[in-house]
Amino acid sequence: MIELVLFENDVQGVISHMRAGINTFLVDTETLGKDFRQLGFDTEIRPGTFADLRAVSAIQGATSWCRLNSYGDHTPDEIEAAIAAAAGVIVLPMAKTLADVTGFLELVDGRCETAIMLETAECAPIASQINELPVHCVFFGLNDFAISRGGGSIFTALVDGSVERVREALPDVRFGVAGLTDISRGSPIPCRRIMEELERLQCHFTFLRRSFRRDSAECGPKAIVDGLRNYWVHCSRRSAQQRTADHNELVKIVRQTAGTA
Repeated sequence: MIELVLFENDVQGVISHMRAGINTFLVDTETLGKDFRQLGFDTEIRPGTFADLRAVSAIQGATSWCRLNSYGDHTPDEIEAAIAAAAGVIVLPMAKTLADVTGFLELVDGRCETAIMLETAECAPIASQINELPVHCVFFGLNDFAISRGGGSIFTALVDGSVERVREALPDVRFGVAGLTDISRGSPIPCRRIMEELERLQCHFTFLRRSFRRDSAECGPKAIVDGLRNYWVHCSRRSAQQRTADHNELVKIVRQTAGTA
């Protein structure tokens, strides 16, 4: 089953979602420049604190991730705070150069697992070099990638080869992209089409965020998680021909919703 990583800063929220079958939680401390960068775009900003991270890390059975700010002079202090709060995985967003990644890894120094978010047009060429480094996870950020290209549908990167090229350059790293919600919902792209693509790309994890929370309020998180698990099994049993057909259907839908059909 693909690992579901829920953005959650609240202890009671973590406990509640563990009952639904989610065990991995990301405490998001990224704030620097984010509101300006994403101004006018349909995104979610829900900052947490290192105190939140410590509380989540202390919950038995929960795996805690922590997203920092993008690489800069503040990074050493943020890494030390995340490690002191027992983060299981530290996430570096907006990595633009190989120096950002290597500097981050040197500071972590193997004390916990690491994840890199590739989210800009200029990041794609360094993917193959990241594959040679001791990075545990890489996530392709569709929102900021679209912003870096001047806007448009965030899903274009899934069908124009951008995500696939990065995935192929990272055969030895756990890879993730996009986000999921109720398998019967999703807008403007049906969730089942996104999940089909994640399985085709052999993704290891994905995020649960705003749409998941909205749909959970209606039908409950456990029903959504169970539905995702069942559909993942279905996707994993598809033939190569069916995977290609499903991908072509995704391309068609994205182009139609983006107005480029």
